This record gives sequence, structure tokens and C-alpha cells, in this order.
Amino acid sequence: MPTGVIKIGGGEGNNPSRVLKEIATRHDRGESWVLVHGVSSQMDSLCRAVGIRPHYVLSPSGFRSRYVGDEEMELFEAAALAETSRLCSFLVTLGVPAMPLDPVTTGFITGETKNCIRELSGEKVRVLHGNRSGKVLGVDASPLNWMLKRGYLPVVPPLGRDMETGRGMNIDGDRAAAAIAGEIGASIMVLLTNVPGLMRDPEDRATLIPEIRSNEWKEAEAVARGNMKRKVLACREALERGVSEAVISDSRVELPLASATEGGGTRFCRADCTVIAV
Repeated sequence: MPTGVIKIGGGEGNNPSRVLKEIATRHDRGESWVLVHGVSSQMDSLCRAVGIRPHYVLSPSGFRSRYVGDEEMELFEAAALAETSRLCSFLVTLGVPAMPLDPVTTGFITGETKNCIRELSGEKVRVLHGNRSGKVLGVDASPLNWMLKRGYLPVVPPLGRDMETGRGMNIDGDRAAAAIAGEIGASIMVLLTNVPGLMRDPEDRATLIPEIRSNEWKEAEAVARGNMKRKVLACREALERGVSEAVISDSRVELPLASATEGGGTRFCRADCTVIAV
């Protein structure tokens, strides 16, 4: 059976319970998956509960991300690990031997914190200091492969360990999923989110693009906006790391994983790719 990586989005409107039940069914029949999750809505709720305003940043190049300072980082780690625990508990009740894997304590995901980030504010660009978000530089596949070989299902939060300081850092879950997929030799990466896929008009489902091949990246990058820009980038990185295909698809449908692997959403593949991997 091929191995796959699923990333469940953490934004409002995502429905993890359906895909968790689907994962349980697939695990029973011998499929191997790694589950990466987001924590956006949980983090926003936690911030509001303690009186901290969630701060989202739009970069000059159009990427949207969260600013995480030292105070926010404590909350982010708490929210991320709590969600990991919740997902594992739900899977265990379904009979799946899910195992949490904390990238900060284990150091299996390492990266570089981007201390200063640029924010587009109106027509001006300002620099924000003290950021604890960063990019993934390396993934040690050993603990993942150990778990998969023994039938466990790893559950991974969007956290990493800064290579220089050893401290925790906020990482993008989509790009982390791409890095993991490449390191474990996954055949497919599925990014489940609260929209149908990549659309030419984000307000019109009829404009969904069903497939993007590797020679069509410029089109995909031109169409993507906001959070979708990072998902498209993650799909490109997954393919560049040797993954056969990547899919951005809707988590809100009845069978999200089946939909993603059977033609739903937007499928990214190499120019010579013609079949679904799973």
C-alpha cells in the first residue's frame, strides 16, 4: 500500500471529524498515512480569551501569515499540542493507534526563524521584529518511518525547532506536510481546506481548476490569492521533492479523502502524470 500525507486545515469551517473517520476506515484496510494539522481557529479563540488580538500579516508578495511574538508563541504551542492530543484521542476511539509527535521536543522538524518580517499596510511596508515564525529546513524521517512500520498513525502539529536557538517556532502546516511527504517517500499529499480547491474566482465554485501540471505553475501562482498562495507553493514543493501528486480539496464534503483522491479539488502533478496514486 502507498503512503500518503494528509494536512487538515485549522481555519474556520474545516470539518476534521469526517476525514478522521475516513482515515480510520483506510487504516483498517492497511493504508499508511501521516496526519499534519493546522491550528488557526483554535489559536484565534485562545488569543481572544486572554485579550490578545490575532495579528495576520500580508507580505508585499501577497502571502498571508500570522505574526507570532514570544507571548503569542506560548499560546501557539499550547493550542497546537492540545489539538494534536484531541485528534489523537478521537482517532484512538475509532480504533486507530494514533501517536502524537512533537517537533519541538523531538527536533524531527528543524527550521530557521524569520525574526523580521515585512508587512504591507495600506500602501506602505513596515518591518515587524520579534517574530517566532519560520521556514522548514529539514525533516528527520526516522521517527515517522518507525511509527509507520509498526502500524501507528503519526499526528504532527505545525511546530518546528529553530536550528540556532533550539526554541519552538511556528511553521506553515502545508509546507511542513510537503517536506514530510518528500522525506518519507509519500506517493500523495492531500491538503484539506474550507474551499473546493484552487479557483479562478474564489467566490465562484464553477471556476475550480481541476488539474495543474508542472508546466502550468505560472497559471496556478497567478490565480492563487491569500492563504491559497501558500498551499499552491506547498504542492509545488511536494512534487519537487519526489511526491507523485498533490491535491488541494474540500474538507467539508461527506468523504473528503475519497473526493480528493478520486478527482475532487485541484490536483497537481508532473506533466507526464496521468493516474491517481491512491
